[in-house]
Amino acid sequence: MLIDGVGVGWAFALNAATFAVSAAALLAMAPIARTARAVGGSMGGDILAGFAYIRRHVWLWGTFASAAVAYLLFMGPAEVLLPFVVKNSLHGSASDLGLVFAAGGVGSVACAVLIGQRGIPRRDITFMYAAWTLATVAIAGYGLASAVWQLMLASLAFNALETAGTIVWATAKQRHVPPELLGRVSSLDWLISIGLLPLSFALTGPVSGAIGAQTTLIAGGVIGAGVTLAALLLPGMRSVEGRHDVPPPVRPPTTTVLRGTA
Repeated sequence: MLIDGVGVGWAFALNAATFAVSAAALLAMAPIARTARAVGGSMGGDILAGFAYIRRHVWLWGTFASAAVAYLLFMGPAEVLLPFVVKNSLHGSASDLGLVFAAGGVGSVACAVLIGQRGIPRRDITFMYAAWTLATVAIAGYGLASAVWQLMLASLAFNALETAGTIVWATAKQRHVPPELLGRVSSLDWLISIGLLPLSFALTGPVSGAIGAQTTLIAGGVIGAGVTLAALLLPGMRSVEGRHDVPPPVRPPTTTVLRGTA
């Protein structure tokens, strides 16, 4: 509505101003950061330790790998082609596109509230992959839609299901990864999972030019869902399912020195 009402420039300016809130929150956390103490060691050694831990656990490396391939297949089409479909196929406006994104936001928030009330399912890994598989299928809905309201439903379904899986995934990492490795594992999660996104964006243009925007969205959603579901079948993927134990800390060598000590 802002773009339709006051133009793209003012919409970007307002968006930039909202980051003042983020900056204020970051400044408020500064005293906590200054009192934090970390185990000493090299950055390279920390990264290798994170890789070594991930390599021993199928539920980690399998999820990272499947996410990387699935995002390659569907994220570029979803991000690049959805505005194209609204404008060129459905002859919609910026407000119509905003409604599609807003429906996704409603789905995401509603799902988070629901899981917060009901808790994490006992078969958490199976639930997570089922939610992500269905979310990826919803991307195909972008290609099948013939009206804005249908795009809104697809957006709502995608974001709600993606949020459901992500909440379970974040909880699983908190439950099963030793606290001192959690930062490294989460960092490698982001690095690997979204590592192919630039390629996904780059390929979306030529692929959609060759087979059409809607066909690209349908193919990305269906094939991406197949890749996601296949990862659930990896031996050992559900080894931590149903366990709510927090792993014991990995004790550092006796020669390790804490930063800030003499």
